[in-house]
Formats: sequence, C-alpha cells, structure tokens
Amino acid sequence: MRITIPFIICLLLVSRLATADEKTADQKYEALLAEYEENGGTRAFAKRFTVFAQEHIKEPAAADALFWVVDKVRGRRETVQAIMLLEQHHAESEKMGPGCKLVSRARCVGAEKLLRVTLERNKHKRVQAQACFYLAKLLDREADIIEQLRANQNLAPRVLQYYGKEYGEHLSSLEPVELAEQRKKAYERLLKSFADIKIEDEHIGEIGKNSLLAIRLLSVGKLAPEIKGVDISGDEFKLSDYRGKVIMLSFWGHW
Repeated sequence: MRITIPFIICLLLVSRLATADEKTADQKYEALLAEYEENGGTRAFAKRFTVFAQEHIKEPAAADALFWVVDKVRGRRETVQAIMLLEQHHAESEKMGPGCKLVSRARCVGAEKLLRVTLERNKHKRVQAQACFYLAKLLDREADIIEQLRANQNLAPRVLQYYGKEYGEHLSSLEPVELAEQRKKAYERLLKSFADIKIEDEHIGEIGKNSLLAIRLLSVGKLAPEIKGVDISGDEFKLSDYRGKVIMLSFWGHW
C-alpha cells in the first residue's frame, strides 16, 4: 500500500495536469480568435495561429487553428504550411471531418494529398466519407478549370495569378483523361463504402450515382448519349440519325 497509493496519486496529478494543459490550449485559441475578431489583420494573425498550432501541435485546438489558416488565407505560404502540419499531426483526428471541406478549397497542391491520407489513415467512417467526398469535389473543380484552360489558353496567366505559381502550374499539367479516371475512382469508392452516409443533406450514394453518370457520359470528348424525341412538326427523331453532322439542339418547354 505504501508504494501503490503514492503511485495512484501521481497518476491522478499527471492526468489533471494534462487536462489543465488541454483547457489552457483551448482558452488560448479562443482568446486569439477573439483578438482577431476585434482587430482584424488576416495575414498577421495567420502567422500567430500557425505559431500557436506548432506550440500545441498535439492538442485538438492546434487543428482548429490550422483550419482557421486554411480557411482565411487560401493558396498562400501559410496555407501550405498549415496543410503540411495537418497531414503530419492530425490526419487521424475526428476533427478532420468538418475540416475536409476547407481543405478541398485550399488552392494548394498539398490539399489533395491531405484528403487522400485522411481517407486511408483515419479510423472514423464518417471522416473517411467526408475525405472521399471532398476529394471528389476537389477533382471536379480541377476538371472544370482544365476545361476552361483548354477552351481559352489566354486564361493561363490569370490562373497562375489567382491560384499561385505552384498550384497554377500543377493545374496546367493535368491531363483531362487521367483526371476523369481519378474522379471516377473517387465516386466509385463513395458508392461502394459510404453510400448510406449523408453529407450536405444528401445521401452520398445519390451524389455518387449522378456524378458517375456525368463523368461516363457527359464529359467533354465522350460520345453523346442517344436522344429520342418529337420535333415541333410532330416527327419522331433520334440524335444518332444525324451522326457526322454539326447539330445544334435547343431544349425548351413551358410549365
């Protein structure tokens, strides 16, 4: 008993100190947030939030601080550092779930990697689903940008200016066919593993099915799906009847 009781007391003290440290980190984060709300200055506070996260890197509040940086200064040097720290220290955290949406909009090369790492390492199914969903959305967004660049090469300088040199060059290097395959794999995984989970008030299964249909049938360069109907003269027609000809289809109606 002389040995056991002091040992238990030490454990309790250590446990209380750890809890106190965690509360102190939370309180510091909230104080920093309140100071920003009062004074503003996003770039200056991004550095302070990053320093705070590094000082308390194992604490949940560190993830909150890093997500703040990702949200407020997208595509800048601080964003790249925040994404890297999240990957190294918080990819397995449950906090990654709501953070995945912010990461998918981060405008940096590391965002895709962080989402993929979270999808593979995180043990929480809902977090995995969110990582997969927002990975697919990130790839969709990149595909839209590439389509615009292919249609108008004059947009390239503006893309580099808006997204930054590193991410802009990454976007310019993407191949539409390969990107479509990556998008398809992401949506197929959503359907296979997370179809019953709801995100943004919609079941992932429905989102996955509709998105896969668009990728397989409606992407640029794909053979147009068959269309059958009746024209304004009442004559039946099929789109395939006009194969090899330039066709303009005008869809209209009144309800």
